[in-house]
Amino acid sequence: MHSDYRLIREIKKKNDRNSANELVSRYYDEIYVYAYKQLQEKELAMDMTQDIFIAVLNGLHSYDEKKASFRTWLYRLASNKITDFYRSRFYKQKLLEAGPVETDYIGTNDNQEEMIINKMTNEKMIQDVMILISGYNNEWIRIFQMKIFEELSFKEISKELGISENTVKTRYYTMIKMLKKELA
Repeated sequence: MHSDYRLIREIKKKNDRNSANELVSRYYDEIYVYAYKQLQEKELAMDMTQDIFIAVLNGLHSYDEKKASFRTWLYRLASNKITDFYRSRFYKQKLLEAGPVETDYIGTNDNQEEMIINKMTNEKMIQDVMILISGYNNEWIRIFQMKIFEELSFKEISKELGISENTVKTRYYTMIKMLKKELA
């Protein structure tokens, strides 16, 4: 959006607080929903959204509009923050305090992808899947998040990441198979 770029320039050049507030409020609800879908806790999603926008404003000087749209950059930063949370010691300690996790989610079914996605509607399953994928390569995680949580098509993901659609599909379906194995 052209108005995003105007706001970003105002923030970069003049450290304009009104422009920063407008930019944050423009994307806040969208990023909150994105975080909530992956974290499944209202307060945690609110905290994460705040952390994401603090990181956005602190890192705005490194944003280059020639490399990606602001929205793409924002989602990448949000994805990285959420992935970092699931990799964090804080989260792992929280899991230990909560006790053992039941991971017997997947039965035997020919349509494995649909089954996994349907099971992910369970909030605990989403958290467990996020823990598992946090150990994967960041680009693979991003493909998974874009497909599942942003509900983008393979073609849209391909365009946004600058890799072939076939590569996106291969990586996505490989992750689904790996998740099935790990959850079985």
